[in-house]
Parts: sequence; structure tokens; C-alpha cells
Amino acid sequence: MVNLSLREAVKHFDVSRPTLQKALKSGKISGVQDGQGHWTIDPSEIARLYKPRSKEPVKDPTQDAPSDNSYSKEIAHLKAQLAEAEQRAAVAEALAEEREKHINDLRRILPAPKPVKKPWWPWSK
Repeated sequence: MVNLSLREAVKHFDVSRPTLQKALKSGKISGVQDGQGHWTIDPSEIARLYKPRSKEPVKDPTQDAPSDNSYSKEIAHLKAQLAEAEQRAAVAEALAEEREKHINDLRRILPAPKPVKKPWWPWSK
């Protein structure tokens, strides 16, 4: 792929122009600057730090909104995901409580640590 100008890089990757300029000047991204001060950057170099913008075409706002049925399917799917996540959270909480009880039992079993006597003079170990 051909090197990109700053303007093209901003269009293709999720980064702003000032952020990209700072990254070039600080050396986070390598690029080539011509005699007029214009930068060109290898796309793979930008892809190391920034994710590409989505490839979805921009929807025309004058087009009809999706049908109510598609929203209800998405809502049902999201509700199912939420229920699953809540179930996993409840299991994790129960496991954490069980482990806490086990740790407390082990602490009761262990003898208290013996105090370490240190000499009052600093030159002995």
C-alpha cells in the first residue's frame, strides 16, 4: 500500500490530526517529511498504534429507520446477554465468599508469628 498523508491517515484510522502530529514528532510513529513540511506515513506504522475506522458505509439519515421488529430482536439478545452476565457474577460472588471463608479458617489454624528481637546497636545483624 502507498504511504498516506496526514489527512488520509486521519480518514482511515481512529486518530486526530494533532495526536498524529505529536506521535510523529515524538518518534512513536516513523514517517517521512518532505521539504515543504508534509508528512507521509506507512499505513502499517499507524496500524501499530491506532485502530482503523469502521468500514461500514455512512447511513443516509433520510432513509427509513430499521423496523421495530429488528429492535425487539436486538433487545431480546441484549437481555439474554445481561442475564448470563448476572448469573456469572452471582457464581463469582459465591466463589469469592467461599474462598474468603477458607482463608479465614486457615488463618485461625496458623500459629501467631514470633516477634523478631533486634539488637539495639546498629552495627550487628
